[in-house]
Amino acid sequence: MENIRPVHLVLSALGLVIVSFLAGGAAIALAFGLLALILVYPLFRLVWNRLYGAEDIADALFFARTEDGWNIPLHFHRPDYPRPGAFPVIFCHGIAVNKFGVDMDRRHSLAFFLKQRGYPVFVMGMRGTGKAHRPGAQKPPRFTFDDIVEYDVPAAIRRVRELTGAPKVSWVGHSMGAMVASGFLGRKLPESENVACLVSIGSPGRLDHVNGRFWNTLAKYPWLQGALDLKLGANVIAPVSGRVTTPVERFIYSPENVSSQTIRKLLNNAIENINPGLASQMLEWIQKGTETTEDGSYSYRNGFSNIRIPTLYIAGEGDLVAPPRTVIHSYRLNSSRNKDIIILSREDYSSDYCHIGLVLGEEAPEEIFPEVHEWLNRFGNKKRKGRVAGTLRKMREFLKSSPKQKQAALHLRRSEREKKRKHKKKKIYRDQDSQESVIQS
Repeated sequence: MENIRPVHLVLSALGLVIVSFLAGGAAIALAFGLLALILVYPLFRLVWNRLYGAEDIADALFFARTEDGWNIPLHFHRPDYPRPGAFPVIFCHGIAVNKFGVDMDRRHSLAFFLKQRGYPVFVMGMRGTGKAHRPGAQKPPRFTFDDIVEYDVPAAIRRVRELTGAPKVSWVGHSMGAMVASGFLGRKLPESENVACLVSIGSPGRLDHVNGRFWNTLAKYPWLQGALDLKLGANVIAPVSGRVTTPVERFIYSPENVSSQTIRKLLNNAIENINPGLASQMLEWIQKGTETTEDGSYSYRNGFSNIRIPTLYIAGEGDLVAPPRTVIHSYRLNSSRNKDIIILSREDYSSDYCHIGLVLGEEAPEEIFPEVHEWLNRFGNKKRKGRVAGTLRKMREFLKSSPKQKQAALHLRRSEREKKRKHKKKKIYRDQDSQESVIQS
């Protein structure tokens, strides 16, 4: 890792032991094994990079300049055969990761999947992650969730529209990447009128489900947040991940969804430290059970009712970070006439999807990415004129077709209707099943 100082190693080792004793049990024994890895880490860094490194598969890199002086990276995936009328897509990662958290390689990248289908995609890196930087700053300045909402999101939208000449953009976000978009749209900030549609993947609409000894300890002792170097810790455990599962890993991913090789690459390349300002604000949300701006003047939870653009919510049944009931909460409060929710469980899909599996899962390109693509096809394009003429043309083609072709077309239409009917019935059933736990704000 770049710029590692001895104090980082000492603090990380100390933090690891403290957290392990808080977790108790087998975690204590695991801690001393990881402690040994930390001590020999500098010797093996080059080898681990060779084994578990990742390259940026984007075609170009641009930056969006925020009003408070940050340069926000936009990793551009340029389609070889652009889809006519398609709005550019901004794809934003979640907390504690950089762009590799959603754009790992050609197999594990929704951005690459959409690019192959004609959509220009900009993978955005939030401030404090990856190549984001603030010129002249000796160390990363303190910032909050509010700063990302007020500065990063509108700057990215402006820059993408400037680069492409598009009137609108589509926003796809994973975890906090969708939370900041929802907060931005809910507050009706400048540029919010230029978002055509939203896809929210594994993004909780509330954080009062997160609780426990670990989180309460971090809130009680803020100095621990600085002592825990997430980036270094992730790098250290990358080689053993998938062979030995730590309690923190169990919280964010499941071996059913994510391969051990992918999780090692994630830990080695994607993990970032959480800025103290952002961490403090989110810990306060967890403790108080409500998500507000830092000054307490605005409730992000109440802002969901201001979202009126087409919105697709995707949740995983096995997601412990954003359990389905927290996603359903967002879905219920959303005021759009065009909204839908998909809950991925082993009942209808390959498995109960975990948090990381929603974007980096082995089956995600077959089960999740097409759902996003279909939503963008419906709402992430310029409205075409002459819809009536197009319908008449299709009718003429149908009437001219052979009886066999007509039968095949009718069968396809019936099967699509049946699929949508089953999906809608399934969604309503699950929505009602979770009603008691999510209906109250």
